[in-house]
Amino acid sequence: MFLDASDYEKTIATLKEREKEMKCLYKVQEIIYDDLPVDEFLMEIVKHIWGGWQYPVITRVKIFYEDKVFREPGWEETEWIQSADIVIDEQVSGRIEVCYTQPRQLIGSSPFLPEEQKLLNTIAANIGSYIFNKKLQETLKALEQEKLPETEKEENMFDLLPSRADVHWLWRREMVNRIAAKIDLEQLGLEAMYLIGSTKSGACGPASDIDIMVHFTGDQQQECMLKAWFTGWSQCLSEINYVKTGYRTDGLIDLHIITDDDIRKQTSFACMIRAVTNGATLIKKRPDG
Repeated sequence: MFLDASDYEKTIATLKEREKEMKCLYKVQEIIYDDLPVDEFLMEIVKHIWGGWQYPVITRVKIFYEDKVFREPGWEETEWIQSADIVIDEQVSGRIEVCYTQPRQLIGSSPFLPEEQKLLNTIAANIGSYIFNKKLQETLKALEQEKLPETEKEENMFDLLPSRADVHWLWRREMVNRIAAKIDLEQLGLEAMYLIGSTKSGACGPASDIDIMVHFTGDQQQECMLKAWFTGWSQCLSEINYVKTGYRTDGLIDLHIITDDDIRKQTSFACMIRAVTNGATLIKKRPDG
């Protein structure tokens, strides 16, 4: 397949945006490794993540946490804002906002790319995990040094450690099983349904998507039905997640459609079907598949 000049330029531009987003996430990891106090950590995030957005020169970042606001001088309130909740121990404890100081062409109803919202959600999840771990370290240190009375020790531990590490994975995997039980593969033009990503590996956080991969061999009408069917589930599960965590998302299922051609060429996510490590988990298959 040959690309014309226009398609080629669009492909290069898309790849450059993904590169910026990856560099942004690498920078977040560098800041996490610095092991700073929480306030300093949040200010470093504010100073350094703007480069991950499509228009970094006009991008500004602000974080709300515990009645504090972290932002650089010159923050300008505008109407072009996207945000993500900071969830700590299954509770919304803050918010991170990214804004443009100048108008840009809308992509749907927003000037931000859909991938940029996912990037912001990921950064917010990393912030929540970092702060939770810091609080946990401080509590354990205090307990070891016996700085707290016994009753206060118990209350402090209860506040910080009520949830199990696998709580987000368990209910997501259960819902995947329910989806598999109800889906009619033949009607939707599917050969098989697979689970990939953090729900498969058990590494879910409160903001994690449920990554489902489907092997599609149907027609255009079936593809429309397929997407509509999963969109309904995605929105319902998003509401369940909001009730559980207070974390608002547009949807919780990230659907990856692969074809016979993808499997033959081992392109995109299709290579995960036969992968030795980090492979896809088969959830359901047509009896004649």
